[in-house]
Amino acid sequence: MKARIILSLTVLAALSACANVKDVRDREPVFYGSTARTAQDYTQCVADAWKGLGVNFEQKPVRNGYELILHGSLGVEAVMTTTHWQGKTETRLSTRIARRDQTIIEPANLCL
Repeated sequence: MKARIILSLTVLAALSACANVKDVRDREPVFYGSTARTAQDYTQCVADAWKGLGVNFEQKPVRNGYELILHGSLGVEAVMTTTHWQGKTETRLSTRIARRDQTIIEPANLCL
């Protein structure tokens, strides 16, 4: 009985450590900005910079823009959503793991 409870708690803890895109996107942003660039141009600039850093990510289209999703060993580590609305492009970067923040924020800031 105790072994079953311990096993259940271990599995639950492991599953709760895995983050998905929605979990990370809903967190407080570590970086926020707006630019005169189009969402596509800005996202491509950041994607090129992240590739140069060896960051493992995927790019997906979202309504009025794009999303860069950074993957790690425990699921999604960061999500950058860039959208164009009413003549301006806004970007929002949220992370799950603080140690990655500066590495990925700097290119996002420089591409503005």
